[in-house]
Amino acid sequence: MALSSTKIIKVIVVTDDLEKTAQAYRTLLGSGKEPDSSQEEHKMVKEPYTKYMGKDITDTPMKVESVFSDNFWFEIIQPLGECDPWAEWLKDHGTSICSICLLSEGALENDEEVMKNAGFSSIFKQEKGYEAYEYFDTSKVLGVLTEVKEQYK
Repeated sequence: MALSSTKIIKVIVVTDDLEKTAQAYRTLLGSGKEPDSSQEEHKMVKEPYTKYMGKDITDTPMKVESVFSDNFWFEIIQPLGECDPWAEWLKDHGTSICSICLLSEGALENDEEVMKNAGFSSIFKQEKGYEAYEYFDTSKVLGVLTEVKEQYK
């Protein structure tokens, strides 16, 4: 069974110098245009939480900047903490692409089951109340982590 979607919506890059890395992407790609997303107000439909390696965490301090291309965007993250997947990736790999993000076409739990059955463990999950996303450790096979995101309708 495959994931519900293969639509890549963003590529996550981690760095120890947000301004330098973001400027390099803008120089190569231009500033781009933010994708047109629903301008509706987010409705909280679920209780927010954040888990890393199966444990509740309260904060993922970081600086973030987005650089848009025609069909997806680069989310550039400079981790400021030590207990999240981005800080771990930066420590192990330096400035690099950390993950790709796929937009789920259904419930995140369905894609979670697909990833589990394929042997990929969940390392980070955040429920924001109006959307949720989960990172899976696909790095040994794909070279990057895979994020699957569900936006509630």
